[in-house]
Amino acid sequence: MSALFVIARDDSMDLALAAEAERLCWSVLRLPLLATEPGPARGPFLDWLRRPPPGASIAWTSRRAAEGLAEIALPRFRETLERMPLFALGEESAAPMRDAGMRMELPDGGAGAASLADWILGRRDALGIARVAFLHGDKALPTLPDALRAAKLEVASFELYRTRFLSPDVGAIAAALQAGGPVTVAFWSPSGVEALERLLSPEAVAALREDAEVVPRGETTYQHLAARGYRRARRPMHETRAFDAIALEALQSRQRTAR
Repeated sequence: MSALFVIARDDSMDLALAAEAERLCWSVLRLPLLATEPGPARGPFLDWLRRPPPGASIAWTSRRAAEGLAEIALPRFRETLERMPLFALGEESAAPMRDAGMRMELPDGGAGAASLADWILGRRDALGIARVAFLHGDKALPTLPDALRAAKLEVASFELYRTRFLSPDVGAIAAALQAGGPVTVAFWSPSGVEALERLLSPEAVAALREDAEVVPRGETTYQHLAARGYRRARRPMHETRAFDAIALEALQSRQRTAR
């Protein structure tokens, strides 16, 4: 039976992953499940950035938030941003601002938004942090701002982007699940999980949760999968290896067990 590897987004960053999966004889399906558009808080955030309050810092957990920040704040507010602590969840979410030459802090061996919150709180005294501007999308989970507020940090939330669900053809997934062949899915966000499930029949969703091996990008996505009953979701090990390597290892392991 043919093996299907589903990449639950359509991003040029995944071209190498798709090519390596095909080299391993997997059929690859890259799904454009989500689209983003500017959020309503871009103007208010720029107003905040014009006169940031004392002890201000900025944090985000998604690449889309960093892309929005770079788009609206650079180069105009570069000097302002260089004077305050910037925190990103991981390498991918940091990339748009790093590519623009900005420096920021990332948690060591991050395990999701809770890990980022711990990192910020651990640095608050050294960096004089009194408040955090949280940049996010409309489907963001409250893990980070809730943890910061619980520790008595002031948090201002700014919705820089909004996410729309798209409707690509997912017939190949339903067919593969029905045929009983190996199916592996890589997810990058809880929104991606929801976007895929809404396109499948209840029977296909049940089979996906029961039979598919699932590789989540981070702890937040893993917890979302676990809550939805995905039996074979791989828990992130917070390794320093790139996600592509972890996903390819999962594909090779699935091939061995399917023989």
